[in-house]
Amino acid sequence: MTIRVSEAEKSVMDVLWQESPLSSTEVVEKLQSQDWSEKTVKTFLNRLVKKGVVTFQKDGRRYLYYPAIERDEFLADESEGFLDKVFKGNMKELLATFVQNKQLSKDELDYLKGLLAEQGNRKEQNDAE
Repeated sequence: MTIRVSEAEKSVMDVLWQESPLSSTEVVEKLQSQDWSEKTVKTFLNRLVKKGVVTFQKDGRRYLYYPAIERDEFLADESEGFLDKVFKGNMKELLATFVQNKQLSKDELDYLKGLLAEQGNRKEQNDAE
């Protein structure tokens, strides 16, 4: 499932992932650093509802919005889209470019090594089955 969400829409999603359900007024308050009007936020919310990533429930005269997908699911989809778009699906090229062009701290390197070791162990277990 490929979901295309703009940076502005992602800001709205981030608010809802942190706390939900929220009314549009509450979302505006949480995004006050963006200086968006309530009309603008409602436009983003409506777009996100149409895309199927936000849903709502009626609460009296207002609508309460909440994410229809988990943040991890969204990030996985975004990452896959980026990999396909920029590196034509070549994970090796992505990792090499990332590691060669960014100074990684010891903690970041240790974390990556741990992830790779864990993935290698899973692969060995799957191959053995």
